[in-house]
Amino acid sequence: MLNKFLKYCSKIGLTKQTKILLAVSGGLDSIALLHLFYNAGFSIEVAHCNFNLRADESDTDEQFVIDLCATLNIPIHTKQFTTQVFAKENRISIQMAARDLRYSWFEEIRKSNKLDYIATAHHQDDQIETVLLNLSRGTGLKGMHGILAKHEYLIRPLLFCDRQALELWMRKNNYVYREDSSNASVKYSRNKLRHKVLPVLKEINPSLANTFQENTERFSASERNLSFFYERERKQILSEYEGEIKIHLTKLNEFPAPIDALFYYLSDFGFQDWIAIKQLISSDSGKLISSPSHQLLKNRNELILQKTTENLSEEYLINADVKNLFMPLNLSFDCLPTEGFNLIKDPAVAVLDFDKLTFPLLLRKWKKGDVFQPLGMRGKKKLSDFFINNKLSLFEKQNTWIVCSKDKIVWVVGRRIDEHFKLVENSQKVYLVQLNKK
Repeated sequence: MLNKFLKYCSKIGLTKQTKILLAVSGGLDSIALLHLFYNAGFSIEVAHCNFNLRADESDTDEQFVIDLCATLNIPIHTKQFTTQVFAKENRISIQMAARDLRYSWFEEIRKSNKLDYIATAHHQDDQIETVLLNLSRGTGLKGMHGILAKHEYLIRPLLFCDRQALELWMRKNNYVYREDSSNASVKYSRNKLRHKVLPVLKEINPSLANTFQENTERFSASERNLSFFYERERKQILSEYEGEIKIHLTKLNEFPAPIDALFYYLSDFGFQDWIAIKQLISSDSGKLISSPSHQLLKNRNELILQKTTENLSEEYLINADVKNLFMPLNLSFDCLPTEGFNLIKDPAVAVLDFDKLTFPLLLRKWKKGDVFQPLGMRGKKKLSDFFINNKLSLFEKQNTWIVCSKDKIVWVVGRRIDEHFKLVENSQKVYLVQLNKK
């Protein structure tokens, strides 16, 4: 066992000089991890989390790990968590809360003690459970690689063996460990797989653990190759401008499986629903789907991705002496004499007759029913019709602000001023408003 362990450590890039923090709960897997690293002569420290979920049993586990580390003269870090409170405050499951708490704390220790890696005791049976869970939840190819042996600062040095091998080795060496009573419960999905599904699969294939490990390594390699090709095509498929990402469907549809490619590009933005994404591509313009952090809009032959923004105050007053405004837009204001002024023709600049304005001006989001007379046109026009004529996307409409004088629209910001507020021959002062790029 020790030789196989050393060989696997070498395979994932560990040396005797590597400084490692071991996550040790007190159960069979983590105690086996501790003894293997200790016997192999690595530089190690131990971290133990007490999640206070099993009353006295949690405290006994903590003391067991403390005593073992004292016997072996291994530095140990312990911490007690109010896991249930954290889960309730963050509206997540107890399991997810425990995961977030422990990994955040492990990383704190790693950085403060200048350690190279955090090692967890995941083995091949855990790998099988993870892949089966991912399959049942529908995570695509990314979920098929299961638990990675090495990911950034996390390592899993026991992925070379299954739990049965660890049990035999622990029994042979008379190593003591703690039994977690919750592991016997089938309340959790992972435990259901462990106790009801894996035994049946191992009857079909006694070498199931090795088979799964080999397959996950192949899936991981396939995923890396696929990512290489997708990244090479990224600039052809995606373009970014002013916080919006546009996905060009014409180019995307050149892929043999465009939905799969799109899911790859969207995976970092929290989208998980393949059916909704597939329906979005074939839908009419204006359809919108959301992830916890982003919105995705179908707009003609493209998809537009935008981060979900917090609701801003609807109205901002602008006094005549204001020179700059930074929220919700970056605007600058100036008052100039008309003499010697050269007209600026730029939709990002509003050139207005100062004397026709009533201060304070009002900056607000447009709303249904707004009308104005676009510069150069006769008669009033609904702002909604103006948007349609200019082929604005839903996001562009949502992000449109207007400047008003009393109840009249002066400027549709970045688009067009109102005819009534333009400079004329007898204008005395120019009021200049410029939209600056953030």
